[in-house]
Amino acid sequence: MHIAFDGTTLRPGRTGVGYYTEHLLRHTAAQADGDTITVISNTPVETTEPLPAHVSTLVVPSILPRLLWMHAHAPRILRRIKADVVHFTNGMVPLASPVPTVVTIHDMSLTMYPAFHPRRRVLLNRPLVNLAARRADAVITVSEAAKQDIVRIYGLEPSRVHVVHEAAAPSFGVIHDPFELRRVRERYGLAERFILYVGTIEPRKNLPTLIEAFARRRIAGDLPHQLVCAGPYGWLSDDIDDQIDRLRVRDAVRFTGYVPFADLPAIYNLAELFVFPSVYEGFGLPVIEAMACGTPVVTGSVAALNEVAGDAAVRVDPLEVEALSAAIVGLTSSREQREELSRRGLARARTFSWERAAAETLNVYRAAVAHPVADRPAAQAALQA
Repeated sequence: MHIAFDGTTLRPGRTGVGYYTEHLLRHTAAQADGDTITVISNTPVETTEPLPAHVSTLVVPSILPRLLWMHAHAPRILRRIKADVVHFTNGMVPLASPVPTVVTIHDMSLTMYPAFHPRRRVLLNRPLVNLAARRADAVITVSEAAKQDIVRIYGLEPSRVHVVHEAAAPSFGVIHDPFELRRVRERYGLAERFILYVGTIEPRKNLPTLIEAFARRRIAGDLPHQLVCAGPYGWLSDDIDDQIDRLRVRDAVRFTGYVPFADLPAIYNLAELFVFPSVYEGFGLPVIEAMACGTPVVTGSVAALNEVAGDAAVRVDPLEVEALSAAIVGLTSSREQREELSRRGLARARTFSWERAAAETLNVYRAAVAHPVADRPAAQAALQA
C-alpha cells in the first residue's frame, strides 16, 4: 500500500495538530513495514528528529496559500505518485481526490463554538471541514466525545467515524536529572512553586477564568505560587494583560511564549500542579502529557476531558471561578492528594499510546482502500476537466 501523508502542518513553531501529525507519522511508519509512505507538502517539512529512511518527502512549493494548494496541487500530486490512500490530518481535504481519502477532524469547535474563533476562520474553514466530513472515505477523530459531535452535526453513519486516541510522546515522563530541571527552570524564570497551564493563549482555553481564580487566592494569601502560562499567543489574547494589571498580580504571572518541544517535559515536571480549564476540546493532549510526567491535574469538566482524564484529575466547572480556585488551593495545600493524583495520572497516561494509535490508523487506511465510499469517478472527472 502506498500511503500519502499530509505534511503541511510540519513546520516551525507548530503546536497541537503539528505534533499530532509528526507522532502519528513516525509511529505509523514504524509499523508499515511493507508499505510505502510519501509525505506531501507545500513547504519544507520540519520534524524534531529525522524521518525513517523508508519515508520519502515530496515538497511542491507554490505561491498559493496552503488551503488553495491543497485543492489545486495535492490531487495531481496524488495521481503522479500513484498513491493508494491519502491522510489529511487537519480537518480538510481537496475538493476532488483521485484516491481514497482519510481525514482527521480533531473537534467541532468551529461549528459548536464559533465565537471562540476569528470570524475569517469560521467563514473560510468551517465550510471546508463540512466538505471533508462528507467527502472523505473515512473520518478519524480523537475521542468518543468528538465522534458524537461529528455524527450528530453531520448526520454521518457512525461506522464512517473512527476514534483513535492521541497519547503523550515518549519524551514525556518523570525526570530525575537535576541539571536538566535546573536548566529549564533558569531558562524560563520559573519559581520554586508554580501552577502551570500549557496551550495556545486563546478564548477557548479560558485563561481569564484561571487568572481570576488564581488572583483571588493569591491576594488572599492562600497561594504563594507563580502562575506559568506556556504557549504562543493566539487570537483575542490582548485583553489578558489588562486583566493581570487590573487584578494586581503582574509579578506572579509568567508567560513563557512558545516553548520548544524538548523543554516541555521538564516544565511539566517542575510544576506543582497543572490546570487546564478549557471549555471545549476534542481530546486535550496537555492533560495526558502532564499525567505522563507525574504532575497532578485539574481540568474543566467537559465531555472530552472527562473521557481522557477519567478519575485521575480533579474536574470542575471551567466557568466557575470559585470552584476552580478551591480546587487549586485544595491541591496546593495537600501533598497527600497531589501524590495520589500523580500516581493515578501516571497509570492513566500509560493507557494511551502512539503505537496503538498507529495500528488503528493503518486499519482505517486499509479499510478505506478496500471499501471506498467517495464518488471516485466524479473526482477523476473533476481533475481532468
